[in-house]
Amino acid sequence: MKRYFILIAALLLCGFVASCSEENDNAAKSEYSDWKARNETWWTEQMQTAREAIAEAQATYGDQWQQHSEWLILKNHNVSPNQAGNPSDSIPVRIIQRGEGSGCPLYTDTVSVCMLGRLMPTDVHPMGYPFSFTGTYPSDEQVFGETTRAPIKSLVSANITGYTTVLQHMHIGDRWSFYLHPDLAYGSNGTSLIPAYSVLNFTVELRAYFKPQ
Repeated sequence: MKRYFILIAALLLCGFVASCSEENDNAAKSEYSDWKARNETWWTEQMQTAREAIAEAQATYGDQWQQHSEWLILKNHNVSPNQAGNPSDSIPVRIIQRGEGSGCPLYTDTVSVCMLGRLMPTDVHPMGYPFSFTGTYPSDEQVFGETTRAPIKSLVSANITGYTTVLQHMHIGDRWSFYLHPDLAYGSNGTSLIPAYSVLNFTVELRAYFKPQ
């Protein structure tokens, strides 16, 4: 009789675990359903926000608009200024903090940055699933805090196209939040952390940059 009750308990536990596993699988599938289309829409929304903010700043401040606008739109550095390019070659950038530096890193330079990346917000991750190339998942306060930040170094040229593009426009002390279309990120391939067709939202603060030795 005792063995009978143990068997029943084990079967109930297995059923509970299987049910929880199924619920988790369904939640994950729901979070990433129509991922490509939803990311395209989200990126388009960021572009529209940037365009409207820039238009308003231009109407108010004329040639001095860049000093007053909270948004910029940058162009893929692989596309020449005379080329129209594709819509996905544009990068909407929100300026969180303006630095004091005068120059910008070159393609051949090394940068020291504080960085945090996020995927598109979902019901499961309302702030967007965070990822970091260092393999850790800290909060914004940890990444950019005066006493907790730990800048990482990388070659400007060694990053994905959109990230490389933005770095070449930043000044020391700038903290920018920018949105990379999948075409300027990991496209249809994705990574172990990043699903295919993901728009990437990076928040980056440029701490320093160095010329090749």
